[in-house]
Amino acid sequence: MLIIPPRSAVRTVWSLFFAKAQLPVTAAQSLNSSPVAEPMPRSVLVAEDEALLARSLRADLDALGMTVIGPASDGRKAIELAREERPDIALLDLRMPEMDGLQASKVLGGEMGIPTVVISGYSDSEYVETASHNGVYAYLLKPVSIESLRVTMRVAWRRYVDQVGLRGEVDSLNRRLEERKIIERAKGLIMERLGLSESDAMRRLQKQARDARRPMVELAKSVIEAQELLDQDG
Repeated sequence: MLIIPPRSAVRTVWSLFFAKAQLPVTAAQSLNSSPVAEPMPRSVLVAEDEALLARSLRADLDALGMTVIGPASDGRKAIELAREERPDIALLDLRMPEMDGLQASKVLGGEMGIPTVVISGYSDSEYVETASHNGVYAYLLKPVSIESLRVTMRVAWRRYVDQVGLRGEVDSLNRRLEERKIIERAKGLIMERLGLSESDAMRRLQKQARDARRPMVELAKSVIEAQELLDQDG
């Protein structure tokens, strides 16, 4: 049964995003291809407790064309962000307070099917062996250059996609693609209505999802439904 909310509810959804609205800009295009065919992940969750390295990773991943979620300062916060925003892959420091990268990767992979790349200043074989059993698909040693990051993310994503295909779990990847399409469409609507840049619209959507304690895809659906109802009235 389709339940159509009252106009006041529709206005409420949009009112969440209307602070500091500017002139309209062109919306970003929606995602059209399957992640199985993509050589690189589209969204990356970053967890790194060293502020300087966290900023560097964010800048490099952005330069490589990936949407960055975070950075989180520890493993527990990384898991909370992952539950809200469902990234394609996670990039976690090995040693962090509260919960380390290996513990977090086990939860991300076991509960959410999210692959992990671990960053560490240590090349100890024991760490590498433990990581291989915890949903970790690549191990990146510090210092991290943009080229080593590019190669590692590509290799890790390819390994994950290949493994998912062997397991017959392509549907899970495609479901996450559909969620990303919904989020991209909502982001485009926010860009058009509020005159925000792509990155500012994404941050606005992420913040509202966190404030409302709702998965971002659910909030994105509400934005799309609200706009469709307004279009019908118009």
